[in-house]
Amino acid sequence: MPGFFVWRMMRARIDGKMIKAVAAAAIVLAMACPVSRAGQQAPTGRGLALMCIDPGHGGDDSGAAYNDVKEKDVNLNIALRAKPLIEAMGYQVLMTRSTDKTVSLQERCDIANNAGALIFVSIHNNAYLTTSEGTETYCYYDSEEGRRLATFVHQEVVKRIKLEDRGVKEAGFYVLKNTDMTSALVEGAFLTNPAEAKLLKDPKFRQKIAEGIAAGINDYLLDPGRFDEYILMMNPDSEKTAEIKIDYMNTGGHKNTRAITVPPLSRYTVHVDESEPNMDLSAFISSANGVPIIAERAMYFNFAGCRGGHDSPGVTAPSSEWHLAEGSTAWGFDTYVLIQNPGGAQNSVTVRFMRSDGKNVDYKCNLKPYSRFTLNCSDVPGVENADFSVKVMAASPVVAERSMYFNNHDGKSGGHNSPGVISPARNWYLAEGYTGKGFDTFVLIENPNAVDASVRVDYLLPGGKATSAIEEVAPNSRKTIHVDELEGLGATDVSVAVESSVPVVVERSMYFDYSGIKEGTCSIAATAPSTLWYLAEGYTRAGCDTYILLENPGQESAGATVEFLLPDGAVKKIGVSVPARSRQTIKVNEVEGMGAAEFSTRVTCRVPLVVERSMYFDYGSKHGGHNAMGVSAPALEWYFAEGCTR
Repeated sequence: MPGFFVWRMMRARIDGKMIKAVAAAAIVLAMACPVSRAGQQAPTGRGLALMCIDPGHGGDDSGAAYNDVKEKDVNLNIALRAKPLIEAMGYQVLMTRSTDKTVSLQERCDIANNAGALIFVSIHNNAYLTTSEGTETYCYYDSEEGRRLATFVHQEVVKRIKLEDRGVKEAGFYVLKNTDMTSALVEGAFLTNPAEAKLLKDPKFRQKIAEGIAAGINDYLLDPGRFDEYILMMNPDSEKTAEIKIDYMNTGGHKNTRAITVPPLSRYTVHVDESEPNMDLSAFISSANGVPIIAERAMYFNFAGCRGGHDSPGVTAPSSEWHLAEGSTAWGFDTYVLIQNPGGAQNSVTVRFMRSDGKNVDYKCNLKPYSRFTLNCSDVPGVENADFSVKVMAASPVVAERSMYFNNHDGKSGGHNSPGVISPARNWYLAEGYTGKGFDTFVLIENPNAVDASVRVDYLLPGGKATSAIEEVAPNSRKTIHVDELEGLGATDVSVAVESSVPVVVERSMYFDYSGIKEGTCSIAATAPSTLWYLAEGYTRAGCDTYILLENPGQESAGATVEFLLPDGAVKKIGVSVPARSRQTIKVNEVEGMGAAEFSTRVTCRVPLVVERSMYFDYGSKHGGHNAMGVSAPALEWYFAEGCTR
């Protein structure tokens, strides 16, 4: 769990490209910042954030020319004044031109896009009537994020130059439409107005415009209501330090690399926002010295009133095929499919939606090299109001995840996330499940086959009790089981074991009221029990409860050793017994010595088990929960398709 949260996320659409937008409200919690075993905080600073400043016109294109003022000249002068101001704030600045030269509109877009800039601001001054006056700033049509940037810049400029406030407007200007990043275009004053033209001749006035632009960009980037992303890494090796490389890939196809070390028997937290601010991104994590690790990603948000968090383990390899059992654009849900292209070539991808009524809908897209793509499922014709499963098919290997957000779903709001699985299977296992007061548990089954699936679902209860049911799932469709409604399963802890006549895909979603915390979680099932499980995340400090869930689907009672690995390298061990055909719950907060800790978990046992972790958090006005299936082995590589620091 991160040491502090900065929240808020909204989704917006710009020119057919999905982005995540953010807005206000920060909460700094009274908790220690995440530290490594050596006691060093995760790296901070935003020095690699690249701003592209575009002085409009230039060279053969003078722009407006009135009252002895050429627009191209004042635009360039304002930009040159803004550049050192923005750099002094800790950002890099890229200029589309630094001299009086001709630069086409497409060249300006290419400069920003090819460099992977986070922000694009085009500087202009206006022309119309001699009586026209004031300042106006533009964003592209329906761009919530662009409007936010334009609003910040506009407010800061107007505050300084004190001309008529003409407001923030939408327009289809070429440079707003064809840049990949958040963009705005500011019109400082009217050259056709003699009084304002006189002001534009004054260096002090131009300096004020430059200061307003710089301050507006900084306000936008430092708006405390951003989406927070954390990567949690566990090194289970008792002797060797893991030398880790993290490659971040954004929507524009640009890659940034970071290097860290994770000491033996410890856990390490990276706050991604600190080094990769204000972007949608995927991540590829690799061990440079051959020491395998465990990696998870946690995200915390406020999305259009949906407050909460989600957490998922990474996947260890890309694939040309992915399956996601859960998905809905009905019942107040927004579903997003996130696709990472970790390869160096463009990639053709088909996303197939298998609706619960048996109808299939295909969506096709092309991904840039080293990029990530976000698909808002509500934008796909035929999937606007449906329950569905998803199959992702790519020409070259990719990584796929799904994020879902919901508002007022039976009084609950929040979001959850799950990675895809590369292939269906006949057996699936879920350790977590609860149908007591305030909890609803659903099992989701995707049948991607051309024939019916006959599915046996075993529900394993504490103490060794079990009940079974047979479910029929139609070809190329998905089925939802509301476990709470099944006879004898109305108020209990429950694990699930699934056996199907043909390969299927299984997930579990839960919606809950946990002591007033109302949100939801979702997790992919495991295809087999194991004698070894790892969970990178864990937190028991004030406002956070962590549970370890153990399922024993076998016929023999299982003893397990549960080890909690702390940031300083200390290890806390406990033993637990899980009867045959049953499920066991450990509330880590109640384990002696674990009442206020951040940790990773390792579970070892002689009889194979299935292990998950659930966490619930309540910090001020931000509260929710998330869940993750354990992973059965460390790996040298981990991939995450989802990620946002906006």
